[in-house]
Amino acid sequence: MRNLLIVVFTLLACTTLAQTTTKNGTIYKDHPYITIVNTSNDLFLKQDWDGLSKLYADTAKFYDPGSPKKMSLDEQKKDWADIVANWEQIKVVKVGYPDGLEYDKDPFTVQSWWKITAVNKKTKKTATFHMVQFDEFNKDGKIGVEFSYYDRTPLIEASK
Repeated sequence: MRNLLIVVFTLLACTTLAQTTTKNGTIYKDHPYITIVNTSNDLFLKQDWDGLSKLYADTAKFYDPGSPKKMSLDEQKKDWADIVANWEQIKVVKVGYPDGLEYDKDPFTVQSWWKITAVNKKTKKTATFHMVQFDEFNKDGKIGVEFSYYDRTPLIEASK
């Protein structure tokens, strides 16, 4: 029994020592793609839909909690126009700084956090919410996929 315990502890010790760390990529605080994401928000606030559209691939896909399906760039342009048609005094404030995530086998992704405030044009009620956004870049340096996550409750409440 004693020999069995020695063998088991030896195997456990070897297993523990054999574990290695593996790097999966690099995280950037400053990167040209981060600048593109920051520019996209500036262009949105200026309602420069043509300039904003140029940052995205023609085949870009958008995922948003307000839409049950992914949207194309043309559908997203309509959604941007609808936002401005229904909301005013829109403010987008960067929270912290975006991270550029360069994974070994995945597209370069910029992860960013935002605090958004807007006033509903009909009710004059204010909605404030936080959003995290993931922008994946294609090999041409265009945004190919955009994921946005946020709680829609403040928007729904401000619309009532």
